[in-house]
Amino acid sequence: MQNVAKRCFETTYTLECGQTIPVRIGYETYGQLSNDRKNAILVCHFFSANSHAAGKYHPDDAEPGWWDMLIGPGKAIDTDRYFVICTDTLCNIQLKNPHVITTGPGTINPETGDCYGMAFPQFTYRDMAGIQFKIITEMGIEKLVAVIGPSAGGMQALNWAVHFPDNVEAVVSVISGGASPILTSLAYLQSAIDAIKLDPNWREGSYYGESEPEQGLALALQLMNLGAYQYGWYDANYKRVAADIAPYQSLNNPPTFLTQFKEAIAQRMNTYDANHYLYTARAAMLHNIANGFSSMEEALSRITARVLMIPCKTDLLFPPQYSWEVVDIINKAGGHAACYEIDSPLGHMAGVLAAHLFADQVAAFIEGF
Repeated sequence: MQNVAKRCFETTYTLECGQTIPVRIGYETYGQLSNDRKNAILVCHFFSANSHAAGKYHPDDAEPGWWDMLIGPGKAIDTDRYFVICTDTLCNIQLKNPHVITTGPGTINPETGDCYGMAFPQFTYRDMAGIQFKIITEMGIEKLVAVIGPSAGGMQALNWAVHFPDNVEAVVSVISGGASPILTSLAYLQSAIDAIKLDPNWREGSYYGESEPEQGLALALQLMNLGAYQYGWYDANYKRVAADIAPYQSLNNPPTFLTQFKEAIAQRMNTYDANHYLYTARAAMLHNIANGFSSMEEALSRITARVLMIPCKTDLLFPPQYSWEVVDIINKAGGHAACYEIDSPLGHMAGVLAAHLFADQVAAFIEGF
């Protein structure tokens, strides 16, 4: 079992929106920081994950961290050589997970003594890069070997490349891009926000200590899942049943595949918080590296790190053209970027669940090949 060290970082931080808040963020580390502090890699988690990227807390844990197939001794991100850091995000969706340390609408506002609720300010993935920068600075790390992450983790990685160009040598952005596609933003992110807000139990975000907006959260999660996997994956995992005649007799009888899908969603919801989901969806929707610059070209021209984009051909949320756009712009500006496309029936989630498809490319890229 890989050794997992869990820590908490506390600071004050001025967000991109201009508000300053006290921040508590959890992070995990794997491997050992070298004496010269030049072997550190930052791994950034995806939308619904947390800082538990690898290893197990206990041998009896059902599953290891979400990118365990990439991170560990002798693996692509080799913890015998590298010191790996992974942080929780602000407004981490898994607020009820005892291993998650986050600051968001479901945590206490020290000025009022109550939960922030919707008084919590807007945050962005640029803010997360800034908080992570403070963490590595406190560790005495001047420059990271790499910043790597899938989906929302790839958004954070690109923010590192743009806003901290002198502090990272290489960036790997998996199933991500320079800006969230408008279709993804409308169909899967804003629609999820709307679903939560329409739940009568949401109460303008002030539901803590009362009935929670579980129906709205379930619908939000259903929407995201529908975009995260490919058609074939759903056909294979939620099959139509030939003997399923009840749905044809009444509108009140759901088909078996719908029941199974909703049960799977319900099982995942146990650690989730609706307001945290809402804020995270908003941050993903607003992801745009060009924000604050005159264009995407100006923003990406700041990058001095080597960049590797890894899209999946069947991705519905972040189709490959959004990765190729980043690569083309960087290279036209005289930078160093490459794209490695994978193909998987898992669609968007191939960037998390099929990491073996790009493990060798990640290992070689980190080494500078």
